[in-house]
Amino acid sequence: MSPTPTSNVEAMEPGQLLSDLERRQDDVLLQLDALDAKLTEVLKGLGVSMEEEIDQELL
Repeated sequence: MSPTPTSNVEAMEPGQLLSDLERRQDDVLLQLDALDAKLTEVLKGLGVSMEEEIDQELL
């Protein structure tokens, strides 16, 4: 995934750049979700569980 060359930016239709950025953002978020799932499986295999810790000082 390479960035859009600047020479092509001027030729884009209005809103096309935003649509491209939103598509890339969605793709990255999907990749992060996949990495999170893999990390959770690895940690589970090691017998480690991730728990949400709430800092009591902030409450």
